[in-house]
Amino acid sequence: MLYLQFVAVCCAKFAFYGSEFIPKLNEGAIYVRATLPNSINLDEAVRLTKEMKGKIRKFEEVKFVLTQTGRPNDGTDPTGFFNIELHIELKHQDEWKRNISKEELIAEIKKELDVYPGIGFGFSQPIQDNVEEYVAGVKSPLVIKIFGNDLFQLEEMAAKVAKSIKDVKGIEDINVYKNIGLPELRIQLDDEKMARYAITTADAQAVIRMTIGGQAATKFYDDEKVFDITLRFEKEYRDSKEKIEDILIPTMNGKKVPLKEIATVEYKTGPTFIYREGNSRYIAVGFSIEGRDLGSTIDEAQKKVAAEVKLPKENVMKWAGEFESKERASKQLAMIVPVVLILILCLLYFNFGNFKDTMVAISAMPYAFIGGFLSLWVTGTVFGISAGIGFIILFGVSAIDSIVLIGIIRENMQAGMHLKDAISNGIYSRIRPIVMIALMGSLGLLPAALSTGMGSEVQKPLAIMIVGGLITCMFLSLTVLPQVFYLVYRKKDNGNIDS
Repeated sequence: MLYLQFVAVCCAKFAFYGSEFIPKLNEGAIYVRATLPNSINLDEAVRLTKEMKGKIRKFEEVKFVLTQTGRPNDGTDPTGFFNIELHIELKHQDEWKRNISKEELIAEIKKELDVYPGIGFGFSQPIQDNVEEYVAGVKSPLVIKIFGNDLFQLEEMAAKVAKSIKDVKGIEDINVYKNIGLPELRIQLDDEKMARYAITTADAQAVIRMTIGGQAATKFYDDEKVFDITLRFEKEYRDSKEKIEDILIPTMNGKKVPLKEIATVEYKTGPTFIYREGNSRYIAVGFSIEGRDLGSTIDEAQKKVAAEVKLPKENVMKWAGEFESKERASKQLAMIVPVVLILILCLLYFNFGNFKDTMVAISAMPYAFIGGFLSLWVTGTVFGISAGIGFIILFGVSAIDSIVLIGIIRENMQAGMHLKDAISNGIYSRIRPIVMIALMGSLGLLPAALSTGMGSEVQKPLAIMIVGGLITCMFLSLTVLPQVFYLVYRKKDNGNIDS
């Protein structure tokens, strides 16, 4: 009865236990992404980049800082001057004079950079940042995508979503990837006025294109090189709305009319970027999670968004990024684990040849769950995909322990021993192989479970689960499994066990 209560407690605790996709790998570097207002110019962006770089280089743990303003040289990332990326390479942690962790260093850098109003900062790592951008579609580890057609409406809804998750514990670096925000000069030609002045649309557009944007008039040949000779107004004649309104447009009767007489010229805020996925427009709300597990944080955030933000029917919301990868992997794991258990059940039945011994052996499967979960719980390790794989390994070990013990107990009973004598003799004779199975696996993975070096984060959950789970499986196999066998066979007469 105590054993069943213990299983129930572990199941209840596991239902609300924290979860993640995979642990974050310590790359020995920090990657900071600063998002400035969309309309910022290059000179101001460069000035801010140098200023931020100087603040970061003051930290003695920093080895060097590489910066990038705007898009990269190869043009593979179509971003604007509002995007600043800083690669912060750190010294080896053994060289740090201060006794602080990487997380504490990031907190200090955040505090140093928070003096800039209106700038959003995102903290990641170089390799991690590239993977996150590939998975999420935007420059963020976690993202909420809102699909729709009206860009202005999407921005309003994104702002509401960002506000609703702002107070969720663990959520940091919230950033709305704005579609709108680039000021533009719009020239709207009036067909009636152009007809009144005998001006064709083609002529008006040609003059506007040539005077403001430039138009190739002829070509210049320099050996094998060819260059366009472009006609364009000097900057002082096109650097304001009023000067553009005074551009003269020729009429069909030889006269010239100012542009403002046939068109409406005005400044408007237009789209900077239009993000698309599956032929649909969307706006993204990016964020990261610090100091809390992924599963419970997203669960709380989803409930808050559902309660506070009501989307129109034509709009769809999607949670993507690392959370999407976790959900996809969890679904696959939820399919694999039952298949593994069914295969183990079939193999046990083929081994024993009867249903009763098979059920006794299957009763040992919870040992794997208890051992693995207790290992995570005691060490404070979050459950992830690697830990889920550890469950499958422990299921196999539990099955092996069951085969070893049940097999020898059956042989003892067939040899004429009483049930209790057969069980006690069987346990005594098989302690060594059961202990060897546990020690061989646990001692082999013990260094990985105790490691703290760079890169150990990924292997550690699996190692912790296997080390603790094997020891627990060994203990429960030698104590609980014999009692289960006794309860099943206590009504059997001496020596009358099925062969």
